[in-house]
Amino acid sequence: MARHRSRHTPLADTRVSGLFLQLLTTEWTKESRDGQPRHATPVAMTLPDDWSEPEEGAFLLHHVYFSEQRRFAPRDWTEVRKSRGLVEVEAFRVERSEEGVRVLLDHGQLGMPGSGSARGGHHEELLRLSPGEWGRAVYNERLPYWETGHWGYCKHVLNVGLLYDVPLDVFLDTAPKLEAVREFLSRPREPVEQDTPAPRMTPGAP
Repeated sequence: MARHRSRHTPLADTRVSGLFLQLLTTEWTKESRDGQPRHATPVAMTLPDDWSEPEEGAFLLHHVYFSEQRRFAPRDWTEVRKSRGLVEVEAFRVERSEEGVRVLLDHGQLGMPGSGSARGGHHEELLRLSPGEWGRAVYNERLPYWETGHWGYCKHVLNVGLLYDVPLDVFLDTAPKLEAVREFLSRPREPVEQDTPAPRMTPGAP
């Protein structure tokens, strides 16, 4: 289970450096669409302390999953991916270069209705980060449960940082340099519905 920091038990002074990705996914159905429990799921958590010495070039992924079925109790796990400069997590694509990190959204992976995009056919850049910065990208979607004929909803929050000598609670205790939010309700071969008038990108607090 994911760890929650207590104000009475301060986090040990463990500092880490590297490229860190934290994906928090909340899944629910119409039964709790307007309920408070899913709105209370966090947008950041403490990084695992077993990442103190990441391998060169590795993508370190911290997954945290909240579901209506488990009453939105967190379930987390870690993963290390070795690749040639990029990694795909859900519909996010993270690319690393000498200049820093780019985070893109694969609209084909989303199956965006009416876009006609196949997977990898249309990538939208959400964030561009320099070394020492971190950012947050968010999107939500509506997904069909083919076995039941019902719809489910998912919200994906990706915290990405190319960081040096930071504490494990960096995503909790500091503000992102940039934040990009895309709100969709996706269903195959139908017009896109949006919860907001237009996608937005906002800078984090200084």
